[in-house]
Amino acid sequence: MIELQALYVPIIFILSLVVSSRLFLERQRKRAPYPPGPTPKPVIGNALDIPLEKSWKKYMEWSKQFNSGIIHLSALNTHIVILNTMEDIVELMEKRSANYSDRPSLKIFNILGASVMTGFLPYGPTWKTHRRLMDEALKKDVLPSYHHIFSGKVHLLLDQFLHKPDSFREHIDELGASITMAIAFGYDVTPGVQDHFVEPAEFALNTGAGLIIPGRTLLVVFGFLCYIPPWIPGASTQRLCADAKEAIMLTREGPYQYVKHKMDVGSSKDCVLARVLERDSGDLGFIEDKELLKNIMASFYFGGVETMKASMANFMLAMTLNTRAQKKAQDEIDSIVGSHRLPSYEDRASLPYVEALYREVHRWRPIVPTSLAHATTRDDVYKGYYIPKGTIILSNIWAISRNEDNYPDPDSFSPERFLNLDGTLNDDTVSYAFGFGRRICPGRYMADKVVWLMIVTVLATFNISKARDGTGNEIDIDPDAYTDGITSHPLPFKCSIICRSEQAESLIRKASEVAWKDLAK
Repeated sequence: MIELQALYVPIIFILSLVVSSRLFLERQRKRAPYPPGPTPKPVIGNALDIPLEKSWKKYMEWSKQFNSGIIHLSALNTHIVILNTMEDIVELMEKRSANYSDRPSLKIFNILGASVMTGFLPYGPTWKTHRRLMDEALKKDVLPSYHHIFSGKVHLLLDQFLHKPDSFREHIDELGASITMAIAFGYDVTPGVQDHFVEPAEFALNTGAGLIIPGRTLLVVFGFLCYIPPWIPGASTQRLCADAKEAIMLTREGPYQYVKHKMDVGSSKDCVLARVLERDSGDLGFIEDKELLKNIMASFYFGGVETMKASMANFMLAMTLNTRAQKKAQDEIDSIVGSHRLPSYEDRASLPYVEALYREVHRWRPIVPTSLAHATTRDDVYKGYYIPKGTIILSNIWAISRNEDNYPDPDSFSPERFLNLDGTLNDDTVSYAFGFGRRICPGRYMADKVVWLMIVTVLATFNISKARDGTGNEIDIDPDAYTDGITSHPLPFKCSIICRSEQAESLIRKASEVAWKDLAK
């Protein structure tokens, strides 16, 4: 009898597999189809189709190939949907945001230590606490109180351009870090000096950004590989992740402890963290969980710095390649502002061509070409297509910026596309550059303020053009040479940065002297 029962067990198991498989296939036949996309292979699906470089361009190519704004991929039971049109992005990310505001649960987030950062948290109470603080600290009506910080740091950038123009990329990176550290932690980064807070944060940013986009490494597609110890031969990515995780932990702890110490000795500067730690400051609220607060403030740094760095580098490349647009913007500044002072925020409304140029920088080279990945919290059907729960959703901002119906000759740099015939600005504010829905970039208003001021003051004081070699010939630049991380930066390039006049040099020296004095306080 026992032997007979033992015989039944495998038979029952096999029958249950057959029945469950038939039920699964029946459900597959009844449900709506997936969106179109490359034909998946058995078992691995599209794992080998996911592009490792310039994925946004391949997604746009597939959109044209399959004549669909919505593209579907699958890899080892993970579904990916790419949205290539503004219509689809607005419908799903904005109108159906309750279902499309989650983040993918990727093992690599955990081994990087990034799963506690705002950008990678699942949609829920913890994420809402993060966003509440960030939105309050960076809302539009608060930013004017930071104008003196923005201006001082930008004026120091001009001084660095004047004295060390060949190191312009380092100066730009430093500006983003300097402004974010000042606002978040009341900490002043000394220009031109390696900083013990900024160095690990930059390492974490540069390392992590290249590892966590779908398809970029095997650890993203094959999550089980994350459990391989970093000391195993061949596990170079795991070792890199371990180093990045340590750097993230340093960024969580170092600036936080700095502000705590300054508060204890009564010498802290006004900053976001100090105001949160003061129980009586009701504007930002008080967060009891100190580990949660460290995560929020580290996220504040990472998000703010990366956005500004990429935008300002894109501007420098655009001006190097497009001196005609540069000259038109300079002519407008000269006629409105004059040469007796540097431009300020009060001039913004009077400089429509500069504003159009600013918008074109964001369109011409989107800083996050596929946006940060969202995920669905439940099954959905859209335009007759089935989108399962847990699907990774990518908004292809690159494709939006290349829509020829809206942007004729999209690869050219043309600020005029944002101007009406009478020279006034049109309604296209390129808001898509900062994301969509409930996950839209919380630092977008600060980035807008800083990048615009950097652009207008650099245009007012410097001429930017291609560098020349030893024989006097211009050094060619590949306009498509960009990195492949979450944020896309121009690869290193050379350019000529020359002060426009003695008057401009005098203005820079005077403004930087004031900024240096403020830094010494």
